[in-house]
Amino acid sequence: MTVNHEDRCIGCLLGVACGDILGAAVEGLSASSIREMCGELRDFMDTSRGFGCYTDDTQMTLALAASLVECGCVDAEHVSAKYAEFYEPWRGYGGAAHRVMQALKRGADYRGTGRLQFPDGSFGNGGAMRIAPVGLAYCHAAPEALHRAVEDALLSTHVHPEAVDGAFVQAKAVASAAITDPGDFDPQRLLRELHGVSRTTIVQAKLEALSSSLREGDTDLFVIARVGNRIRASEAVAAALWAFCRYGSTPEECVIRAVNFGGDTDTIGAMAGALVGALHGSSWIPSCWYDNIENGQHGREEIVSLARRLAALV
Repeated sequence: MTVNHEDRCIGCLLGVACGDILGAAVEGLSASSIREMCGELRDFMDTSRGFGCYTDDTQMTLALAASLVECGCVDAEHVSAKYAEFYEPWRGYGGAAHRVMQALKRGADYRGTGRLQFPDGSFGNGGAMRIAPVGLAYCHAAPEALHRAVEDALLSTHVHPEAVDGAFVQAKAVASAAITDPGDFDPQRLLRELHGVSRTTIVQAKLEALSSSLREGDTDLFVIARVGNRIRASEAVAAALWAFCRYGSTPEECVIRAVNFGGDTDTIGAMAGALVGALHGSSWIPSCWYDNIENGQHGREEIVSLARRLAALV
């Protein structure tokens, strides 16, 4: 099946939103708690933000995409201003992220805000969760060029090596998915490719664990216990990659499984959605998800429009 690049971009950004919204209702819960609450979570649920409302994961993804289409590349200063412009506190930002966004809105130097809360920077997944547009726009770029773009996209918020490497690996996975025919998808080949470009031992170890678990046929429960599913970039990226490698041929199921892993469910769901969307396009998205994505300012229609403009960069 041939999927054109524009539809891959649409599927990727909508996949971020769908995984984010699906996972938002159970964020922070364990897999067993999710099962007790709703069996298997397969459909959007109401949250304090409202039914079908996305979180900071999608909001920052859209801010990055908007900056990319305006500049034609990743511009660290421009994208930092765009993060501040899009920022809505009620979207579910963490405490440290709130302080960084507020500092950017006050006009703080974007080159220093990434160390505002932690001297070495945050090792969290807030960079990886939003990085998909960079993978799409730089899908034909050399790894070094992609890495520089990721660093610039994260400079104002995440400078810790683990956060940068996690985001880089997620961006590279999106980039690879975006140029792969769905019928040719080879999870082990992808993991080897990602391991070959990763720059930290902690992320490399997670990728090795995923490859081993694929060979051994390990259960989701075993793998998630092994690699983690919390806010560390290395854990959340590994969990999303496991969902993609294990269930990537069935995209809706991939996102559902990712969310039901528990932990940082909105972020893991968003990253898994980005990956299957980049591979399969948008046709897999069920109408009960698509129709219920919020559609006000920066809503569903704007997501599709942004994706089309992003595709035009390639």
